[in-house]
Amino acid sequence: MPTAEWIFEHSVPGSLLLLALLVSLATVAYAVWRYLPRNATGFALVGLRVLFLLVLFWVLLLPGKKSALTEIVKPRFIVLLDVSGSMAQSADETAGRTRWEAAMAMLDKSWSKALRAKCLLEVYPFHADLDSPVAFDQLKTLKPEGKSSHLNLSLNRLFDRLRGQELAGVLVLTDGVDTREKKDAWSETGWPSPLYVAQLEKPGVPDDKPDMRVENVDTPRRAIVGWDTAMAVTIAGQGGKGEPFPVILLKGGKEVEKIAVQLPPEGGSRDVQFKLPHPEVATETYTVRIPLLPGEVQTNDNEMVVAVDVLDAKNRVLFLEDVPRFESKHLSRALFANKDITPLAFFQLPNRKVSGTKEWVAYGDRQGLTFDLSLDQLRLNKIIILGDFDSEAISPEHCRTILEFVEKGGSLILLGGQKLWGENGISKTELSKLLPFTRAGAPAVEGKFSVAWTAEGRAHPALANNQEMPAELPPVLSVFTGVTLSAGAFALADAQTDNGRQPVLVSRVYGQGKVLAVLTDSLWRWVMQPGDDKPYPKFWRQIIQWMSPSESDLDKYHLELFTDAGTIAVGDPAILQSRLVIPPTETRKSWKVTCEITTPSDRVIPLAMAGRNIQAAGGAEIPGYVAEFAPGEPGNFKAVAAVEIDGKKVVSAPCLFTVRATSQELVLKPINEKVLKALARSSGGRYGTLDELDSLLQDLRVNERRERKLEYRSLWQNAGVLACLIALLAIEWITRKLRNMS
Repeated sequence: MPTAEWIFEHSVPGSLLLLALLVSLATVAYAVWRYLPRNATGFALVGLRVLFLLVLFWVLLLPGKKSALTEIVKPRFIVLLDVSGSMAQSADETAGRTRWEAAMAMLDKSWSKALRAKCLLEVYPFHADLDSPVAFDQLKTLKPEGKSSHLNLSLNRLFDRLRGQELAGVLVLTDGVDTREKKDAWSETGWPSPLYVAQLEKPGVPDDKPDMRVENVDTPRRAIVGWDTAMAVTIAGQGGKGEPFPVILLKGGKEVEKIAVQLPPEGGSRDVQFKLPHPEVATETYTVRIPLLPGEVQTNDNEMVVAVDVLDAKNRVLFLEDVPRFESKHLSRALFANKDITPLAFFQLPNRKVSGTKEWVAYGDRQGLTFDLSLDQLRLNKIIILGDFDSEAISPEHCRTILEFVEKGGSLILLGGQKLWGENGISKTELSKLLPFTRAGAPAVEGKFSVAWTAEGRAHPALANNQEMPAELPPVLSVFTGVTLSAGAFALADAQTDNGRQPVLVSRVYGQGKVLAVLTDSLWRWVMQPGDDKPYPKFWRQIIQWMSPSESDLDKYHLELFTDAGTIAVGDPAILQSRLVIPPTETRKSWKVTCEITTPSDRVIPLAMAGRNIQAAGGAEIPGYVAEFAPGEPGNFKAVAAVEIDGKKVVSAPCLFTVRATSQELVLKPINEKVLKALARSSGGRYGTLDELDSLLQDLRVNERRERKLEYRSLWQNAGVLACLIALLAIEWITRKLRNMS
C-alpha cells in the first residue's frame, strides 16, 4: 500500500523563518494601527498582506510530499520456439503430427493460462538467429521455414538480451538439431535459468536401412606452403549394423588416403583425422567420400568437397615459446591483431601421448597446423621470435639454421626470460654469436623501474618520426642487468635501477639481418597502462614493421576474400566479405571492389561489393566490402575479388566454398534427445513429454519480487502557489490605486 510523509527542505533554521514571519506580522500590525483607516478597505488590505506573508512563509519552508509505493514485480517466463525447417518434419511415423504441430499443441495447454497470472509470458522464435518476441495471439502467423537451426547461438543471445532481468524459466520447443555446432558438448554448459525442454516426438529408433553421411569437414581454407594442416571430418549415420566402412580422401580426384570407420548399430557419429601436406603454391581440391553401402537410399550427403588455397604468404612471423606466460600471451595477441603480417605462434607443452616428451601446440586461428621445428619450416619466415627457452630445448642444428637465417637477411627477436638469459640459456648455444651483448647468467632484478628512450632509440628507424609512440614509457617490473654491449650494438631503451641505467631493448645488425633482445620479462605490463593510448601494441607494430623486409609498391596493398560458411545448400545465400589492407600512412578511399564467381558449370558471375563494416576476429568491426550470392546448383564454387588502385589491379587469393544439393536442415533426422536432456540437466530444469511439462508448469512456484518506489511531489514549486503570491500583490496594489492610497 502507498504511504506518504511531509518533508521540508529549507536550509535556513525553521526558528529563523518563524521569527521573520512574526516580525513581518508585527510590522503590518504597527502600520495598520498607525496609518491605515479603520474601514472595510483597510481591513481588506490587511487581510491581503497577512495572507501574502503566510503563503510566502509556506514557500520559504520548501514543503514537499514523499510517497512510497510497494509494487509486485512479476518475473518473466520465456518460450523459445524453433521455426527452422526441420520442425515441419517428423521421424516418428506413429505420431501422426509434425514437431511443429506438437509445439503448437504444447502452447495451447493449460500451463500458459496458469503462468500468465504469475509471470510475464513472452515467445521468442529462432532459427538462424534469435528473432523479436511475439504475442501469443500472433503465433498462428509463424511458420517453420527457417533454413538452419542455431540453437546454441539463440540461447546465448536470449540470455544476453534478458541479462539482469528476473526469469522464472524458459520453455524450449525444438528438435535439438543444431546445424551450426559440430559437437554436442555445448549443451552441457551451465545456463542462468532453468530450461524446461519438451519432447516433441519419441526418440528415434534404430533403422535397418543404412544411411551414412559426411556431416562436417573442418580444415583451414588457407595454408602456407611447406606446412602441414589437419583436416577433421565428422562421419555420422545409422543402419550399418556396426560393420566398418571406408572413408576416402581424394585430392584432385585421386585417392590419397583411406580410413575404416565403424559406428554403433543404433547410429551415432565419429571424428576422423587426415594430415594434409602442402608442398607447393596451388589451389588444392579435396573430396571426402563414403562409398554407397548396399541398400542406401539417401545418397546426396555421402561426400563433401573442400578447397584449400596454399599461399606463399608475405611477412610470415614465427613465434616459438616454451610454457605460455603473460609476456607470450600478450605478444601473441598483438601479432594476430597486426593485419600486415602472417603470424604463426607455437607453444611447447607436455606431450599428451608420449610421457616425458613435449609437443608444439599452435596458438590462435591456425590451430590446425602441425609443427615439427624442421629446418625447412624455419627458413620460410621473415621474422623469428624466440621465447623463454634453455639451451637444451633447441638443437645445434636448429641454432645453425637460425644463424644462417639471420646472416642472409632474416630478423630475430629474443623475447627472453629467466631461462633464455640464465646460466643455461642462449649463451650456451651457437646463437651466442649473434647476441648484441654479453652478461653473466644472473637472475633478473625485480622492482618498479622507469623506462625511457635512449638518444639512439629516438633516432632509430623503428621509432623516429613516429607520432604514435609516446615520449614517456610505462615502468617495467624486472630487468636482466649486468649487460655489456657488443660492438655495433646499441640500446633503444633503458631502465633506471639501483645500479644505474640498464639496457632493456638492445639491437644490432648481424650479417644482413637484424637482432633485437628484450631484457625484461614484464614488457607486457605496458598493456595495463591506464587510458586508451596503449604503447604495447604500437611498439610491437613499429618493431615488426622495421624488422620486416621492404616491399614493392604493389605489395603495400593486400586484398582478402572469405565467406561466412565453407559449406551451404542450394538456395542458401553465401555472404562474401573482403578486406583491403592498406599502408598505415595512407587514407582509405572509396575504392570500387568487384568479385567474380566461377560456378561448377564454368559460368562466370560478376558481383559488385558494397562498402560495409565487417566483423574481425575478437568481435571488432573493420572497414570492408560485402556481396551476397545465392547459388542455384551444387558443387564447388570459386570467388575472386579485385580492386584497381593507381592503375594497378590488386587481386585476392581464390575463396572456395561448397554447395550441397540438399540443406542439412531438411535431412530427416530424429530429435537430438542427448542435447535436449543435457540442456535440462545442466540448467536445473526438466525434460519431459508435453503432458508432464504441462502439469509441472501449472504448479511452478514463482518468486515474486517486491519493489519499493519513492515518488516526490513539491507542494510549493507549482503554478498555483506562485500565481497566488502574484495575485495577492496585484490585488493589493490595484486596491490602493483605486482608493488613492499610498
